[in-house]
Amino acid sequence: MKLAIVVGHNSASQGAVRQDTGESEFVWNGRLARRIERLATTYDLDVRVFHRTPGGGYRAEIRRVYDEVDAWRADASIELHFNSAASPEATGTETLTSGTALSLRLAESVQREMVVALGLRDRGIRTRAAQERGGGSLYAGRAPAILIEPFFGSSTRGQSATDEDSEQERLADAILRGTAEAFQSFPRTDLSGSRTIRAAETQRQAQ
Repeated sequence: MKLAIVVGHNSASQGAVRQDTGESEFVWNGRLARRIERLATTYDLDVRVFHRTPGGGYRAEIRRVYDEVDAWRADASIELHFNSAASPEATGTETLTSGTALSLRLAESVQREMVVALGLRDRGIRTRAAQERGGGSLYAGRAPAILIEPFFGSSTRGQSATDEDSEQERLADAILRGTAEAFQSFPRTDLSGSRTIRAAETQRQAQ
C-alpha cells in the first residue's frame, strides 16, 4: 500500500527550531522523511516524500501538495512536524487526526509506536477541525491523514530522545511499523493481491 510522507513547512517558512542543533522542522524532518523512505521496503510499503512549495499563502501550499498526494493515489498520508513551547518543561509525543475512522486507526497505531520508540510522555491523539491549527492538512486530501508531533524541539528531553542517528532511525521505524499495522485494517484499493479475486479469476479461466 502507498504511504505519502509530507514534510511540514517549506524552504521559505521552516517552522520551529531545535534549541540544541539550530535545525528547523523543515530541515530535520526532511532527513527523517528520507530515513522513512529508505526503511519502507522492510514493511512492504510504497513510500513517497512530498514537499510544500512556497507561494500563494498557507492554504494554497497545502492544497498543492495534497493534490500531488491525491494524484499519486496514496492510501494514507503522514505530515511530519515537531513541537515547540515557551516553557522548556513542555514535553511529549502527540498525533493530530481528523477524527474519521481510518485517520483515527492510523493515529492510534503510529502514536503508540512513537511513544514506545522515544520514551517520552504520551500526550495522546487530538482531533482537529479543518479551521483549527494543523487541520488544513488533515482534510485537504482524499486519503486518511494524520499530523505527527513526536517531540518538543524546545525541550531537553525531546532533544536527547532524538539527537542520535540510532534514535532517529528508531523513530522512522516506529512510524512505518505503526502504519503497516494500521493498514491491515484498511480496505483494499488494489485487489490484485486478494486470494479471493485470484481464485475467482482461476475459476473463470477453467470454465
